[in-house]
Amino acid sequence: MSDLIPDDERVSMERRAALAFGLALLLLGLFVYAAGWDNVIAAIYRTDPGIYLGAFGATVGCLLCRAFVWHRVLSIVDEPRPYWLTSGVFLTAMFTKYVVPYGQVASGVGIAAVVSRYYDAAYEEGLAGVVSADFLNYLPYYTLGGVGAGYVVIVHSPPVAELTPYALPVALLVALVALVVGILWRHQALVLRTVVGITTGLRRILERLFGRNVNVLQPENVKRRFRGFYATLDLVARNRRAVAVALAFAHLGWLGLAVALYLTTQAIGAPISLGMAMFAVAVSKFGFVVPTPGGVGGVELALATVLYLLAPMAFATATAIALLWRLSTYWFTIAVGGLSAMAVTLKDPVPPGAD
Repeated sequence: MSDLIPDDERVSMERRAALAFGLALLLLGLFVYAAGWDNVIAAIYRTDPGIYLGAFGATVGCLLCRAFVWHRVLSIVDEPRPYWLTSGVFLTAMFTKYVVPYGQVASGVGIAAVVSRYYDAAYEEGLAGVVSADFLNYLPYYTLGGVGAGYVVIVHSPPVAELTPYALPVALLVALVALVVGILWRHQALVLRTVVGITTGLRRILERLFGRNVNVLQPENVKRRFRGFYATLDLVARNRRAVAVALAFAHLGWLGLAVALYLTTQAIGAPISLGMAMFAVAVSKFGFVVPTPGGVGGVELALATVLYLLAPMAFATATAIALLWRLSTYWFTIAVGGLSAMAVTLKDPVPPGAD
């Protein structure tokens, strides 16, 4: 996989990632200091390690289920590969997404190149497979998150004044996602014209800067890749049984995140219900708008805030829970994904028949 990225570009990416992580940790440190450093540390010391270990087990289950979603979807795009190979590519992708700012949006292009390398699929097919699998894995933030929201409203009946400031952002986010998906799916010609217009302007700029033709951005090449991308999406959509199985595993995987939060609160001595944990995990997604790797600082703040508002606990305790939950989910995934990335790079497992 190391030959996919030039050495100078890879070094530049590593430097940017290191700088972004430094800023993220500084932001996180300031947040913990504002919450009351001593009280946060004291709450962490109260954690029962036996119960907290279960949060890591829940994250492992989450990663296994989400890797299976990739395995199921990519098996529609191309000949099925071994599950262990798909898992390695998936964990490498998770590492890439989590170590760069807005990686969940910006890293798909590079990840698709890795997928096409090991699946013998065309680049646009790999990209469509990645987009489809990621869409299924993130859909539970809205479905199960909605279930959690209903539970909180019906069972806990929080004061309307506490929920009002968050109602409009949540509604706008859901509407925006639905609008984007609808436009991408129902107005393909409009999207194609927009993409061709953007890439044409970009090609002219690059040709003036570097003094050579950028053939990959020629309109005919863009149109061909675009049609291949949508053809693959349509192929995935028509295979309803495979998508249904993948969707079920996507929801099981997301539940692993909620269970990890539920066990973390149990371990620290400030238990919440599983329904509230589902709602809190969904709301924590808003923290990813912070331009740091994995939304570091923003996710912790969003999660601690919703726990403080809805559960009877001090803000320092809510902050400690957010830090421990992120350790068992985000930082643990980075560690596992980094090891997977190194293993794939060193061993470079070529799928059967690739030779």
